[in-house]
Amino acid sequence: MRRLSSHFKRAVLWTALVASLITASTWASVWYYVHASHQEPLPIKDLRAALLSSASHSLSLHIDTQNIQVKPAVIEKWFESYTRAYTGRNDVRVSDRLTDYLQTLAQQTGKPAQDVRFVVTNGKISIIASAQEGKKLTVAGADQMVRQALLADISDVTLPTEPVQPAITEDTISHLNITEKLATGQSNFSGSTLARIQNITVSSALYNGLLIPAGQTFSFNTILGPVEAEQGYAPEKVIIGNSLQYQYGGGICQVSTTMFRAAVAAGFPILERHPHAFPVHYYEPQGFDATIYPGSADLRFINDTPSYVLVQTRMVGKNLYFDFYGTSDGRIVTVDGPHQYDQQPDGSLKAYFVRTINFADGASKSQTFNSVYKSPKLYPTEPNPYL
Repeated sequence: MRRLSSHFKRAVLWTALVASLITASTWASVWYYVHASHQEPLPIKDLRAALLSSASHSLSLHIDTQNIQVKPAVIEKWFESYTRAYTGRNDVRVSDRLTDYLQTLAQQTGKPAQDVRFVVTNGKISIIASAQEGKKLTVAGADQMVRQALLADISDVTLPTEPVQPAITEDTISHLNITEKLATGQSNFSGSTLARIQNITVSSALYNGLLIPAGQTFSFNTILGPVEAEQGYAPEKVIIGNSLQYQYGGGICQVSTTMFRAAVAAGFPILERHPHAFPVHYYEPQGFDATIYPGSADLRFINDTPSYVLVQTRMVGKNLYFDFYGTSDGRIVTVDGPHQYDQQPDGSLKAYFVRTINFADGASKSQTFNSVYKSPKLYPTEPNPYL
Protein backbone atom coordinates (compact mmCIF):
# COMPACT_ATOMS: atom_id res chain seq x y z
CA MET A 1 0.00 0.00 0.00
CA ARG A 2 2.84 2.37 0.80
CA ARG A 3 4.42 1.68 -2.62
CA LEU A 4 1.12 2.36 -4.46
CA SER A 5 0.61 5.52 -2.44
CA SER A 6 4.08 6.78 -3.35
CA HIS A 7 3.49 6.17 -7.09
CA PHE A 8 0.14 7.87 -6.91
CA LYS A 9 1.63 10.97 -5.31
CA ARG A 10 4.30 11.20 -8.01
CA ALA A 11 1.67 10.96 -10.77
CA VAL A 12 -0.35 13.73 -9.18
CA LEU A 13 2.73 15.95 -8.92
CA TRP A 14 3.72 15.40 -12.57
CA THR A 15 0.18 16.09 -13.71
CA ALA A 16 0.10 19.36 -11.80
CA LEU A 17 3.49 20.36 -13.20
CA VAL A 18 2.48 19.71 -16.82
CA ALA A 19 -0.80 21.55 -16.33
CA SER A 20 1.00 24.57 -14.96
CA LEU A 21 3.39 24.61 -17.93
CA ILE A 22 0.51 24.43 -20.42
CA THR A 23 -1.30 27.19 -18.62
CA ALA A 24 1.81 29.37 -18.65
CA SER A 25 2.35 28.73 -22.39
CA THR A 26 -1.27 29.54 -23.15
CA TRP A 27 -1.14 32.80 -21.20
CA ALA A 28 2.11 33.71 -22.96
CA SER A 29 0.45 33.17 -26.37
CA VAL A 30 -2.54 35.24 -25.38
CA TRP A 31 -0.29 38.02 -24.10
CA TYR A 32 1.72 38.02 -27.35
CA TYR A 33 -1.43 38.14 -29.50
CA VAL A 34 -2.95 40.99 -27.51
CA HIS A 35 0.35 42.86 -27.48
CA ALA A 36 0.99 42.35 -31.20
CA SER A 37 -2.54 43.30 -32.18
CA HIS A 38 -2.09 46.67 -30.58
CA GLN A 39 1.09 47.40 -32.56
CA GLU A 40 0.99 49.57 -35.70
CA PRO A 41 0.64 47.47 -38.96
CA LEU A 42 3.74 47.13 -41.14
CA PRO A 43 3.87 49.84 -43.83
CA ILE A 44 2.91 48.72 -47.35
CA LYS A 45 5.20 49.99 -50.10
CA ASP A 46 3.48 52.34 -52.55
CA LEU A 47 4.46 51.07 -56.02
CA ARG A 48 2.50 53.77 -57.84
CA ALA A 49 4.89 56.56 -56.90
CA ALA A 50 8.00 54.51 -57.72
CA LEU A 51 6.73 53.32 -61.11
CA LEU A 52 5.33 56.68 -62.20
CA SER A 53 8.65 58.26 -61.32
CA SER A 54 10.48 55.75 -63.55
CA ALA A 55 8.15 56.68 -66.41
CA SER A 56 9.04 60.37 -66.19
CA HIS A 57 12.26 59.86 -68.17
CA SER A 58 13.69 57.58 -70.86
CA LEU A 59 15.10 54.14 -70.10
CA SER A 60 18.35 53.01 -71.74
CA LEU A 61 18.54 49.30 -72.50
CA HIS A 62 21.92 47.90 -73.56
CA ILE A 63 21.89 44.63 -75.53
CA ASP A 64 25.42 43.55 -76.44
CA THR A 65 26.67 46.50 -78.56
CA GLN A 66 23.21 47.95 -79.19
CA ASN A 67 21.56 50.74 -77.21
CA ILE A 68 17.76 51.06 -77.12
CA GLN A 69 16.19 54.27 -75.82
CA VAL A 70 12.70 53.59 -74.46
CA LYS A 71 10.57 56.72 -74.27
CA PRO A 72 8.32 57.50 -71.27
CA ALA A 73 5.18 57.00 -73.37
CA VAL A 74 6.24 53.42 -74.05
CA ILE A 75 7.13 52.74 -70.41
CA GLU A 76 3.71 53.94 -69.27
CA LYS A 77 2.08 51.30 -71.47
CA TRP A 78 3.82 48.59 -69.42
CA PHE A 79 1.86 49.59 -66.29
CA GLU A 80 -1.62 48.58 -65.22
CA SER A 81 -3.89 49.55 -62.32
CA TYR A 82 -5.07 46.89 -59.87
CA THR A 83 -6.61 46.51 -56.40
CA ARG A 84 -4.47 45.01 -53.63
CA ALA A 85 -6.12 41.91 -52.15
CA TYR A 86 -4.79 42.55 -48.62
CA THR A 87 -5.65 46.23 -48.18
CA GLY A 88 -8.22 46.81 -50.91
CA ARG A 89 -6.16 49.80 -52.01
CA ASN A 90 -5.68 50.80 -55.67
CA ASP A 91 -2.11 50.64 -56.93
CA VAL A 92 0.01 50.29 -60.09
CA ARG A 93 2.13 47.34 -61.18
CA VAL A 94 4.17 46.21 -64.22
CA SER A 95 2.00 44.12 -66.56
CA ASP A 96 2.81 41.35 -69.02
CA ARG A 97 3.05 44.02 -71.73
CA LEU A 98 6.67 44.45 -70.66
CA THR A 99 7.30 40.78 -71.48
CA ASP A 100 5.64 41.22 -74.88
CA TYR A 101 7.85 44.24 -75.56
CA LEU A 102 11.02 42.30 -74.67
CA GLN A 103 10.02 39.35 -76.84
CA THR A 104 9.64 41.69 -79.79
CA LEU A 105 12.93 43.36 -78.91
CA ALA A 106 14.66 39.97 -78.88
CA GLN A 107 13.67 39.49 -82.52
CA GLN A 108 14.93 42.93 -83.55
CA THR A 109 18.24 43.01 -81.71
CA GLY A 110 21.20 40.80 -80.99
CA LYS A 111 23.54 39.25 -83.50
CA PRO A 112 22.36 36.35 -85.67
CA ALA A 113 24.58 33.32 -85.96
CA GLN A 114 26.40 33.04 -89.27
CA ASP A 115 26.58 29.67 -91.02
CA VAL A 116 29.82 28.73 -92.68
CA ARG A 117 30.08 30.00 -96.25
CA PHE A 118 31.82 27.85 -98.83
CA VAL A 119 31.99 27.24 -102.56
CA VAL A 120 32.62 24.16 -104.64
CA THR A 121 35.42 24.48 -107.20
CA ASN A 122 36.41 21.50 -109.32
CA GLY A 123 34.70 19.21 -106.85
CA LYS A 124 36.58 20.63 -103.85
CA ILE A 125 35.12 22.69 -101.01
CA SER A 126 36.70 26.07 -100.25
CA ILE A 127 35.70 28.01 -97.12
CA ILE A 128 35.04 31.68 -97.87
CA ALA A 129 33.63 32.67 -94.44
CA SER A 130 33.87 30.78 -91.15
CA ALA A 131 30.84 30.00 -89.01
CA GLN A 132 30.23 32.56 -86.26
CA GLU A 133 28.32 32.31 -83.00
CA GLY A 134 25.49 34.77 -82.52
CA LYS A 135 23.84 36.40 -79.51
CA LYS A 136 20.22 36.97 -78.52
CA LEU A 137 18.42 38.66 -75.67
CA THR A 138 17.56 36.43 -72.70
CA VAL A 139 13.93 37.46 -72.30
CA ALA A 140 13.26 35.96 -68.85
CA GLY A 141 16.36 37.50 -67.29
CA ALA A 142 15.77 40.83 -69.04
CA ASP A 143 12.17 40.91 -67.80
CA GLN A 144 13.26 40.54 -64.19
CA MET A 145 16.01 43.14 -64.51
CA VAL A 146 13.76 45.76 -66.11
CA ARG A 147 11.08 45.30 -63.44
CA GLN A 148 13.66 45.78 -60.69
CA ALA A 149 15.06 48.84 -62.47
CA LEU A 150 11.63 50.42 -62.77
CA LEU A 151 10.92 49.97 -59.05
CA ALA A 152 14.33 51.41 -58.16
CA ASP A 153 13.99 54.25 -60.71
CA ILE A 154 17.16 53.16 -62.52
CA SER A 155 17.40 54.59 -66.03
CA ASP A 156 20.29 52.56 -67.45
CA VAL A 157 20.19 48.75 -67.66
CA THR A 158 22.49 46.24 -69.37
CA LEU A 159 20.37 43.26 -70.33
CA PRO A 160 21.61 39.65 -70.41
CA THR A 161 22.23 37.76 -73.66
CA GLU A 162 22.78 34.13 -74.53
CA PRO A 163 24.76 32.52 -77.36
CA VAL A 164 23.16 31.32 -80.59
CA GLN A 165 24.94 28.51 -82.38
CA PRO A 166 25.20 28.42 -86.19
CA ALA A 167 23.30 25.64 -87.92
CA ILE A 168 26.12 24.79 -90.30
CA THR A 169 29.78 24.76 -89.30
CA GLU A 170 33.00 23.57 -90.89
CA ASP A 171 32.49 20.21 -89.16
CA THR A 172 29.01 19.61 -90.58
CA ILE A 173 29.55 20.47 -94.25
CA SER A 174 29.98 16.81 -95.19
CA HIS A 175 26.49 16.00 -93.89
CA LEU A 176 24.69 18.44 -96.22
CA ASN A 177 24.38 15.98 -99.14
CA ILE A 178 25.39 18.60 -101.69
CA THR A 179 26.36 16.35 -104.55
CA GLU A 180 25.59 18.05 -107.88
CA LYS A 181 24.67 21.23 -109.71
CA LEU A 182 20.90 21.64 -109.91
CA ALA A 183 20.55 24.74 -112.10
CA THR A 184 22.20 27.90 -113.41
CA GLY A 185 20.83 31.39 -114.01
CA GLN A 186 22.61 33.86 -116.29
CA SER A 187 22.24 37.50 -117.37
CA ASN A 188 24.34 40.05 -119.24
CA PHE A 189 25.01 43.57 -117.99
CA SER A 190 26.96 44.97 -120.95
CA GLY A 191 26.70 48.74 -121.17
CA SER A 192 26.47 49.21 -117.41
CA THR A 193 28.16 52.19 -115.79
CA LEU A 194 30.96 51.70 -113.30
CA ALA A 195 28.53 52.55 -110.49
CA ARG A 196 26.06 49.93 -111.68
CA ILE A 197 28.80 47.29 -111.96
CA GLN A 198 29.92 48.18 -108.43
CA ASN A 199 26.41 47.62 -107.10
CA ILE A 200 26.10 44.29 -108.93
CA THR A 201 29.47 43.17 -107.53
CA VAL A 202 28.68 44.18 -103.93
CA SER A 203 25.19 42.70 -103.84
CA SER A 204 25.94 39.43 -105.65
CA ALA A 205 28.70 38.69 -103.13
CA LEU A 206 26.04 38.57 -100.37
CA TYR A 207 24.57 35.41 -101.93
CA ASN A 208 27.81 33.60 -102.72
CA GLY A 209 28.14 30.56 -100.46
CA LEU A 210 24.61 30.97 -99.10
CA LEU A 211 22.88 27.80 -97.87
CA ILE A 212 19.11 27.44 -98.18
CA PRO A 213 17.71 24.65 -95.94
CA ALA A 214 15.29 22.10 -97.35
CA GLY A 215 11.73 23.33 -97.12
CA GLN A 216 12.70 26.92 -96.33
CA THR A 217 11.16 29.97 -98.00
CA PHE A 218 13.96 32.16 -99.38
CA SER A 219 13.64 35.96 -99.40
CA PHE A 220 16.02 37.98 -101.54
CA ASN A 221 15.49 41.15 -99.49
CA THR A 222 16.17 39.44 -96.18
CA ILE A 223 19.68 38.53 -97.30
CA LEU A 224 20.19 41.85 -99.09
CA GLY A 225 19.78 43.97 -95.95
CA PRO A 226 20.43 47.73 -95.98
CA VAL A 227 21.39 49.39 -99.26
CA GLU A 228 23.41 52.48 -98.44
CA ALA A 229 26.85 53.95 -99.00
CA GLU A 230 28.03 52.26 -95.78
CA GLN A 231 27.49 48.87 -97.42
CA GLY A 232 29.59 49.85 -100.43
CA TYR A 233 26.86 50.89 -102.87
CA ALA A 234 26.98 53.76 -105.34
CA PRO A 235 24.11 55.97 -106.63
CA GLU A 236 22.55 54.70 -109.87
CA LYS A 237 19.22 54.84 -111.63
CA VAL A 238 16.27 53.07 -109.98
CA ILE A 239 12.63 52.97 -111.07
CA ILE A 240 10.69 54.83 -108.37
CA GLY A 241 7.04 55.60 -108.96
CA ASN A 242 6.73 57.16 -112.41
CA SER A 243 10.34 58.19 -112.92
CA LEU A 244 13.96 57.07 -112.89
CA GLN A 245 15.77 58.35 -109.81
CA TYR A 246 19.33 58.04 -108.59
CA GLN A 247 19.55 55.98 -105.41
CA TYR A 248 22.17 53.80 -103.79
CA GLY A 249 22.11 50.29 -105.20
CA GLY A 250 20.79 50.88 -108.71
CA GLY A 251 21.50 47.66 -110.63
CA ILE A 252 20.75 45.17 -107.83
CA CYS A 253 17.85 43.94 -109.97
CA GLN A 254 20.49 42.39 -112.23
CA VAL A 255 21.26 40.11 -109.28
CA SER A 256 17.64 39.34 -108.40
CA THR A 257 16.84 38.66 -112.07
CA THR A 258 19.73 36.21 -112.38
CA MET A 259 18.73 34.42 -109.19
CA PHE A 260 15.12 34.24 -110.39
CA ARG A 261 16.27 32.53 -113.57
CA ALA A 262 18.23 29.96 -111.54
CA ALA A 263 15.21 29.31 -109.27
CA VAL A 264 12.97 28.80 -112.31
CA ALA A 265 15.49 26.39 -113.86
CA ALA A 266 15.72 24.46 -110.58
CA GLY A 267 11.95 24.00 -110.50
CA PHE A 268 11.48 25.80 -107.20
CA PRO A 269 7.98 27.10 -106.37
CA ILE A 270 8.04 30.87 -106.95
CA LEU A 271 6.04 32.67 -104.25
CA GLU A 272 6.74 36.27 -105.27
CA ARG A 273 8.14 37.82 -108.43
CA HIS A 274 7.59 41.23 -110.02
CA PRO A 275 8.54 42.28 -113.59
CA HIS A 276 9.97 45.74 -114.13
CA ALA A 277 7.65 48.63 -114.97
CA PHE A 278 9.07 48.92 -118.49
CA PRO A 279 11.45 46.85 -120.65
CA VAL A 280 15.07 47.20 -119.53
CA HIS A 281 17.69 46.06 -122.04
CA TYR A 282 19.90 44.54 -119.32
CA TYR A 283 17.27 41.84 -118.81
CA GLU A 284 16.92 40.43 -122.29
CA PRO A 285 15.04 38.38 -123.23
CA GLN A 286 12.08 40.44 -121.97
CA GLY A 287 9.70 38.55 -119.72
CA PHE A 288 12.38 36.78 -117.67
CA ASP A 289 13.25 39.48 -115.09
CA ALA A 290 12.56 40.04 -111.38
CA THR A 291 12.66 43.50 -109.84
CA ILE A 292 13.05 44.03 -106.10
CA TYR A 293 12.81 47.04 -103.82
CA PRO A 294 13.19 46.63 -100.04
CA GLY A 295 9.88 47.18 -98.31
CA SER A 296 7.67 46.84 -101.38
CA ALA A 297 8.83 44.18 -103.84
CA ASP A 298 10.70 40.95 -103.08
CA LEU A 299 11.79 37.73 -104.78
CA ARG A 300 10.70 34.69 -102.77
CA PHE A 301 10.80 30.97 -103.55
CA ILE A 302 10.87 27.65 -101.69
CA ASN A 303 13.66 25.08 -101.66
CA ASP A 304 11.43 22.03 -102.06
CA THR A 305 14.30 19.59 -102.58
CA PRO A 306 15.26 17.03 -99.91
CA SER A 307 18.52 18.76 -98.95
CA TYR A 308 20.30 22.07 -98.51
CA VAL A 309 20.87 24.15 -101.62
CA LEU A 310 24.22 25.90 -101.98
CA VAL A 311 24.15 29.20 -103.90
CA GLN A 312 27.24 30.31 -105.78
CA THR A 313 27.66 33.53 -107.74
CA ARG A 314 30.30 34.36 -110.31
CA MET A 315 31.03 37.08 -112.81
CA VAL A 316 32.65 36.22 -116.13
CA GLY A 317 33.26 39.30 -118.24
CA LYS A 318 29.91 41.11 -118.37
CA ASN A 319 27.94 37.98 -117.51
CA LEU A 320 26.55 37.23 -114.05
CA TYR A 321 25.85 33.63 -113.02
CA PHE A 322 23.97 32.00 -110.17
CA ASP A 323 24.68 28.29 -109.67
CA PHE A 324 22.52 26.13 -107.38
CA TYR A 325 24.05 22.96 -105.93
CA GLY A 326 22.26 20.29 -103.92
CA THR A 327 20.74 16.81 -104.19
CA SER A 328 18.57 16.11 -107.20
CA ASP A 329 15.20 14.43 -106.65
CA GLY A 330 15.01 13.48 -110.31
CA ARG A 331 12.85 16.35 -111.52
CA ILE A 332 13.28 17.61 -115.08
CA VAL A 333 12.48 21.27 -115.83
CA THR A 334 11.73 22.74 -119.26
CA VAL A 335 11.00 26.38 -120.09
CA ASP A 336 9.04 27.48 -123.16
CA GLY A 337 9.80 31.14 -123.82
CA PRO A 338 9.80 33.89 -122.95
CA HIS A 339 7.58 35.03 -125.79
CA GLN A 340 6.96 38.73 -126.45
CA TYR A 341 3.69 39.95 -127.94
CA ASP A 342 1.48 43.04 -128.24
CA GLN A 343 4.56 45.16 -128.86
CA GLN A 344 3.77 48.84 -129.44
CA PRO A 345 5.74 51.68 -131.10
CA ASP A 346 6.13 53.40 -127.73
CA GLY A 347 8.12 50.43 -126.43
CA SER A 348 5.41 48.85 -124.32
CA LEU A 349 4.90 45.10 -124.66
CA LYS A 350 3.73 41.91 -122.96
CA ALA A 351 5.55 38.63 -122.48
CA TYR A 352 5.12 35.19 -120.97
CA PHE A 353 6.91 31.90 -120.50
CA VAL A 354 5.71 28.47 -119.39
CA ARG A 355 7.69 26.30 -117.01
CA THR A 356 6.95 22.58 -116.89
CA ILE A 357 8.30 20.31 -114.17
CA ASN A 358 8.28 16.53 -114.64
CA PHE A 359 8.85 14.76 -111.33
CA ALA A 360 10.46 11.37 -110.79
CA ASP A 361 7.15 9.82 -109.70
CA GLY A 362 5.55 10.65 -113.06
CA ALA A 363 3.66 13.75 -111.91
CA SER A 364 4.02 17.00 -113.81
CA LYS A 365 3.22 20.65 -113.19
CA SER A 366 3.09 23.64 -115.54
CA GLN A 367 2.99 27.33 -114.64
CA THR A 368 2.74 30.44 -116.79
CA PHE A 369 4.65 33.57 -115.81
CA ASN A 370 3.19 36.76 -117.30
CA SER A 371 4.79 40.19 -117.65
CA VAL A 372 3.25 43.50 -118.70
CA TYR A 373 5.63 46.35 -119.52
CA LYS A 374 4.66 49.99 -120.00
CA SER A 375 6.36 52.46 -122.32
CA PRO A 376 9.81 53.66 -121.17
CA LYS A 377 8.72 57.15 -122.30
CA LEU A 378 6.44 57.34 -119.25
CA TYR A 379 9.47 57.28 -116.93
CA PRO A 380 11.65 60.40 -117.29
CA THR A 381 15.04 60.48 -115.60
CA GLU A 382 15.34 62.93 -112.74
CA PRO A 383 18.60 64.85 -112.12
CA ASN A 384 21.32 63.07 -110.17
CA PRO A 385 21.38 64.73 -106.72
CA TYR A 386 24.72 63.08 -105.89
CA LEU A 387 26.71 64.99 -108.53
